[in-house]
Order: sequence, then structure tokens, then C-alpha cells
Amino acid sequence: MIDTHCHFDFPPFDTDANEWVIRSQKAGVHHLIVPAVAVSNWKRVAGLANSHRSISFALGLHPVWLASHHEDDIKALDEALSQAPDGCIAVGECGLDFAIDNPEPERQKMFLRAQLTLAEKYQLPVILHCRKAHNELLQILNEFPKVNGILHAFSGSEQIGLNYIRRGFLLGIGGTITYERANKTRNAVKALPLSSMVLETDAPDMPIFGFQGEPNLPERLPLIAKALSEIKGVDVEEIIQATSQNAEACFAFRTI
Repeated sequence: MIDTHCHFDFPPFDTDANEWVIRSQKAGVHHLIVPAVAVSNWKRVAGLANSHRSISFALGLHPVWLASHHEDDIKALDEALSQAPDGCIAVGECGLDFAIDNPEPERQKMFLRAQLTLAEKYQLPVILHCRKAHNELLQILNEFPKVNGILHAFSGSEQIGLNYIRRGFLLGIGGTITYERANKTRNAVKALPLSSMVLETDAPDMPIFGFQGEPNLPERLPLIAKALSEIKGVDVEEIIQATSQNAEACFAFRTI
């Protein structure tokens, strides 16, 4: 299995990353993608990938950290991507989040467009974050038809999912589907094609049903795979194979 979205530089993983990698591998999770959120953690995520062959990373500017971003960060990102090692496989986490305090929509859009431009320049996929801004995000994506990637933490309707799939994006399927009350998302996931899905935990966030109040862990990815297999009515082995192939096709993984 591939966890396509895991903040492995956040607590509790920052204390002994090696132990958590071993635990993940024992659970069947053989690769982790760690997206950055701000300039301040670029070196950390790159270091994780340098130390662990089973980790790849992305460099980007997350909208939730908007207050910490500066326009010069775009130039720094350009330079970092130009020098990035094989372990850097995407631009992200980037996107739009209009649910935060003081969202400054136009400033968010500026940072997003700049990062999409760099993704196009370096021919990299993007890892997108979106809350309360799907219409605006989809409109901006129309300006960048050559850019694809993953819509992280999909929790929308079938129509929203189709809108991203038509633009060449995969949908990140996470812990939301483990909650029976999440009818809208579960129904959408049932209707949408497995060929456009990847698995993710968003650890330590997005807790899985039964583990509320605890940090989420990459080793719980099999529980998401199991929930998806039940929703889709197919064997869990088919879920693992399909989502892993989808992730591998999206990202240029180095040999592990």
C-alpha cells in the first residue's frame, strides 16, 4: 500500500521516524508521501526522504499556513525544485482554504497560481488541499490544463469528484469513509471509478473511526482500504493493487 499523504514530520513521528517507518511497513504500507506546508519544513521533509528510501516528499506552501508565507517564498520554491533530489515527486501541499480565519482569497489564489506554474515548469504533479473553495479551485485549474495530481482528502459529492477527474486528477480517499454517517462521501466514492482513487491517511490528522481523539497513523491505512473495499463491493486486494498502481502512475517513484 502507498500512503499518498502523511505529515511524517509532525508529532508523534518527529521523535523516532525510523520506528514509525518500520511499524508502517509491518502493516503493509511500503511507501509514504510527505507533503510540506511551509518553507520552514522543506528541509525536514527532504531529510526524511534522504534517510528513508520508502519516503518521498513534496515541496509547497499550504493555504492554512498563509500568514507565514511571503512572496519571496515562490522564488525560493522555484530554486528548491530546480535542485530537488529524486525523492521530490510533487508540488504541494497547495490549494485554497476559505474556512480559515482571515482567508485573504486573492492572496491564496496568487500563491496557488504561482505553484501551479512551477508544477508546469518542472512537469510535476500537485497535491491539492481544498475547503469551501471548490468552484474557485476548479476555475484556476482550468488555466493549467497540463497540470494534474491528487485532490487530497476528498469528501465531496459525486459531481465534485467528477469535475476533478475530468481535469486529470486523482481523489485522495482517507478516514472520512470509515464513518457510516458520512453518507455523501461514501455514496460518491461508491459511484466514482476506482481508477481515479488513491489511499491516504493525512496522519496525524483525519482520525479513523474507532480512533477518535488519537493521532492518526500510516499503519492504519489498511482500515481505509478495507472500508473502501466494502463500499465498492470488491476484494481488498483489488483496492490495494488499483490504488497503488494509480499512485505509481501519478508520481515518478524512485526505486525502493
